[in-house]
Amino acid sequence: MAWQRAASLKSIPKDGVLGVKLDGTPIALYDLQGEIRATHGICTHALAFLADGFVEDGKIECPLHQGLFDIRSGKALCAPLTKDIATYAVKVEGDDVLVDLEQSGRSTGDVSTDNALTSVEPLATSDNAAAATNVVIVGAGQAAAAAIVAMRDAGFNGTIDLVGDEVHLPYERPPLSKEALLGQPTAFQPRLSEEDARRYGVKLHLGQRAVAVDSRGRTVSLEGGEALSYDALLLATGGRARRLALPGSDLPNVLHLRTIEDAAMIERAFATATHVGIIGGGFIGLELASSAVARGLAVTVLEREPEIMARILPAPLGRVFRALARRHQVDVRRNADVTEITRRGKRLGIHTGGEIIEVDAVLVGIGLEPNLDLAQAAGCTVANGIEVDADGRTSVPNVWAAGDCTLHHVAAAGGRRIRLESWHNAEEQGAAAGRSIAGAASAALKRPWFWTDQFGLNIQMLGTIAPTDLVAHSGAAGASAGAVYRTIDRASGRLTGVVAFSDAQAIRAARAELELSAPFDLMAAGAQVLSADTHTDDDSSDDHSEASDMTANPPLSITTRYAWPKEGLRRIPDWVYTDQTIYEREIDKIFHGRTWNYVALECEVPNPGDYIRSNVGPTPIVVSRAEDGSIHAFENRCAHRAAEFCRELSGNAKEFVCPYHQWSYDLKGNLAGVPFRRGVDGKGGMPKDFKAADHGLRQLNVTTHRGVVFASYQQDMELLQDYLGPEILAEFEATFDGRKPRLLGHYRHSLPGNWKLYHENLKDPYHATLLHTFLVTFGLLVAGNKSLMLADPTGRHGVMASAKSDGKNVSSDTKKEMRAYRESMELAEPRFMDFIDEFKSPWSVTMATIWPNLIIQREMNTLGVRQIVPTGPHEFIMKWTMFGFEGDDEEMTRHRLRQGNLMGPAGFLGLEDNEAIKFVQDGMQRVPNGRHLVELDPAVAAGTSDTLISEAAIRAMYQHWRQEMGL
Repeated sequence: MAWQRAASLKSIPKDGVLGVKLDGTPIALYDLQGEIRATHGICTHALAFLADGFVEDGKIECPLHQGLFDIRSGKALCAPLTKDIATYAVKVEGDDVLVDLEQSGRSTGDVSTDNALTSVEPLATSDNAAAATNVVIVGAGQAAAAAIVAMRDAGFNGTIDLVGDEVHLPYERPPLSKEALLGQPTAFQPRLSEEDARRYGVKLHLGQRAVAVDSRGRTVSLEGGEALSYDALLLATGGRARRLALPGSDLPNVLHLRTIEDAAMIERAFATATHVGIIGGGFIGLELASSAVARGLAVTVLEREPEIMARILPAPLGRVFRALARRHQVDVRRNADVTEITRRGKRLGIHTGGEIIEVDAVLVGIGLEPNLDLAQAAGCTVANGIEVDADGRTSVPNVWAAGDCTLHHVAAAGGRRIRLESWHNAEEQGAAAGRSIAGAASAALKRPWFWTDQFGLNIQMLGTIAPTDLVAHSGAAGASAGAVYRTIDRASGRLTGVVAFSDAQAIRAARAELELSAPFDLMAAGAQVLSADTHTDDDSSDDHSEASDMTANPPLSITTRYAWPKEGLRRIPDWVYTDQTIYEREIDKIFHGRTWNYVALECEVPNPGDYIRSNVGPTPIVVSRAEDGSIHAFENRCAHRAAEFCRELSGNAKEFVCPYHQWSYDLKGNLAGVPFRRGVDGKGGMPKDFKAADHGLRQLNVTTHRGVVFASYQQDMELLQDYLGPEILAEFEATFDGRKPRLLGHYRHSLPGNWKLYHENLKDPYHATLLHTFLVTFGLLVAGNKSLMLADPTGRHGVMASAKSDGKNVSSDTKKEMRAYRESMELAEPRFMDFIDEFKSPWSVTMATIWPNLIIQREMNTLGVRQIVPTGPHEFIMKWTMFGFEGDDEEMTRHRLRQGNLMGPAGFLGLEDNEAIKFVQDGMQRVPNGRHLVELDPAVAAGTSDTLISEAAIRAMYQHWRQEMGL
C-alpha cells in the first residue's frame, strides 16, 4: 500500500465534498457524518468534476446530468450512468487524511441503499405480460438498451431478440452533435456493449430491418426472410432526420444528422470547410452551430419562423438562445424561407429571400420524422407518434413502444400529446416498458428533463414548457453561466419549467419548485417576467426593431460578426487568434496584401541556377537566381494542373519540370515547354491560340537589401526602405551592416499557436524579464538595463533592444519580482557570454520584428533570421536561418555557433517561448470566447516605450492589424 496525504481533515466540508489531486488523479473526498470516504473525482458518464456535485444520503449527484453514485460502494445508481466509479481506501491520522490509490475503498457491508438499476422486485400483474417468455425489440437504440437492463433487473428470464437497422450496438445520440464533430474519441461509447449483450442474454440482429409485424400471429418478419415470434413486442423504432423538399436538397455536402455515419460525414465536411450553412434553428441546429464555431468555422443559421425554437419555447427564451449564438459570431437569420440549393463552383448556394448565401456545406436540422410503419401495420393507435400509457403499452395487446417514435403519456398545453425527443425520455420510457414487460410494478416517472451543450455552456431544462408560457428571468444576465429562466402557465400562474445556464443547483432546486400547486411567487424567487418584446442583455445591437427585423435579415458584415471589445486596444478577443475566417482574411489582406515578405537570404542562392523553397504566408513559393544573376520568386504551383512542382528544399537547376505532365519553366518562372503542345498526327494538343507567355508561373514582386530578399504579391509596392521607415531601417542596417552574410545552417519546427503570438512575444519585453532565467540571470535583458521597445509609426514593425549588464547590479526589490532570477547560477563555459562589440549600435541584444513574417535576431554575436509560415489559426512553422559574415575567422564562426545555443527550437530562450505560446493557444481553445488583457504602460497608448514593463508595442501592432483587416 502507498498511503499519501490528500488533505486536511478540517478542509472537507461536513456532509460535503472536496476535490483534490494525487499523482495527477482527481479525487473526491467526502465527510459523511464524520465518516471519511474517497472516490475518483470525475463522473464516468460525461467527465464532470464530482467536487461540483451535491452530497445527500450517502450519494453524490453529478452536477452535469444528475447521475447518482453510492459514495461508499462507488456503484452507479441511475441513468445516465452505466459504469461504477472507483473508490479508494482512506485513513485519518490527526488532521491528515491519507488515501491509498492502489487499494479499493469498499469494505464488507458496503452496499447500495438505492440502486435504481437493481432494486426493483418482480411483481406479477393482471396483464398477460407476466407470462411472457420471449421478447422481440425492434429498434436498437437507447430506449431499447434501457428496456433490456430494466427487464433483466426486474427478473425477466426469457429470451430477448434485438433487431436494428444500423450495424452498431445501441449508442447514445447526444454526442453526435457535440463530441463526435470535435473529433473526440469517446463520442461513440455503446449504451449496451457486446459484453452487456452476452450478460443479459440478448440475441443480436444488427444491420437487419424489420419489414412486417403480425400482431395476431405475434411474429416479426425481417428483411432477410427470418420470422421472430414473440410474447411481448417492444417498438423502439425511433425516427429519421426530416429531409428538405426543395431543389438541390440531394446535392453532395447537403447533410443531415441522425446516425454515426451522418456525424462522420459532417466531421469530414468541417475539416475542409470555412463556412457552413445550417437550415433549422432548433436545438440540433444550434448544437451543430456550436460545434462548427469550435472548429473555427463561420456559421449562418437559417430559421423560417420569426424566432428560433418558436415551436417549442416561448419567444423570449428563443431570443436568449439567439443572443448566445450571435455572441459567438453565428449569423442567425429569421423569417428565412429557403427555396433552393445550387452548386456554386466547389461550393453550395442557399437561395433565400432573393439572396444567395455561399457555403461549403449545408447542414439540415429541421426535425425528426418518427418511424411509424410497423406500429401502423400492427394496428396501434398512431397520430404524430405511437400512443402509449405510462408503462409504454400501446392500444394493441402484447405490444409496447418507447423512445422518439412515441407520444408522451402526459398531455402538453392545450391537451395535445407530443413527442419528447430527448435522451431522458428514451431512458425513462424504455425502462418503464421493460419493467412492464417483465411484470414488475410501475416506477414513479420523473419530470421531462433535457440538456443541450452550446458554446461552452451546459443548459438544462426541467418540466414541460409551452410556447405560450410566460418567461421570468433571475440570476446572471442573458445567456451567461448562472442565468435562470422559469416558464409559467398564463392561466394558472403555476410553474411549468426551469431553464438553467450552467447552473446545476437551479435545476436541483427546480424539482421541488415544480411540485408546488400554488401560483409561482416571482418576488420570493427574485425573478422578473420578460415581455414578448423584451431584449436580453446579450441581444445584438443590429436588431434595431422587431418590425424591421421581421421583414429583413441583412447578413452580418465582417465588422458586425467580429466586433472589437469596447475597451479598445486594451483588450484583444480570442477570435483574433482562433477563427478560421479571420485567418483566411489575414492571408488575403496581409500576407498577399500590401506587405514585403521575407523569403530568403541572398547567400542561400549565390550562383545562377540556385534555388530554395520558401513561403509567403502559407503559400509555397520558389526563390531562384537566374542566369543573369537576378533573383526571382514565383508560386510553387504548376500553371497546368496545380501540382507543386519543386519538391527539394534547395538545389541547383537549369529549369523546373512539373513531375505530373512535364511542363517546364525557366529560372524566372516563365513557361518554357509543353509536351505535345501541337498534339500527335494533327490530333489533340493545346488550342492554336495558346501562348506560352500567358501561362507562366505566378511571379511575385522581388526586392533585396544588403543580402536579404523580400517578395510581395503587389506589383506597385513602395520601396523597402520606405516600408521599414527610418528608425527600423537603421536597426536593420545595424545588423546587415554591409558585410556579406554567410550561411551557417537552419532550424525548422512547428508551434501549436497563432502566428501573431510570435510577433507579440517579441513586442513583449515584460515577459522577457520574467520568463527567461538565462536572460535575467546573466544580464542580457533584465529590468534595470538600458532598454527600448521601439515601434515604428504604423505599429507594424518593432525592435526590442537591451544593453547587456553583468547581471550583478539587480536591486533586491527587482529580484523579488523575477522568479526566473537565479543568483547562484554560473556558466560551465564562460566564453558563452563573451560579447565582441562588432556593430555600430548601443544595444547588445536586438529582436527586430518586420511585418508580417520576419524576425531579425542579434543576440550578442549570434545572428539569425526567423521566418513565420502560418498553416492555420492554431499552428505555424518557424524557419530559422543562422548566419555570419564573409570575413569571419574560424574562432568568430565557432563563437557565433556557440552562442547559437540560445536560440532554435530547444535553445536556452527559444524553448521557453515556444511553450508559453502553446499554453496561450491552449487556454483560448479550451476556455474559448475570452479576451486578452493588454494594459501595461497606460501612459503610452500605442507605440514606443523605454521600459520593459510595457505592452504599448502590442497595442500598436493591433491598431495596424485592425486597419489592414477592416476591423
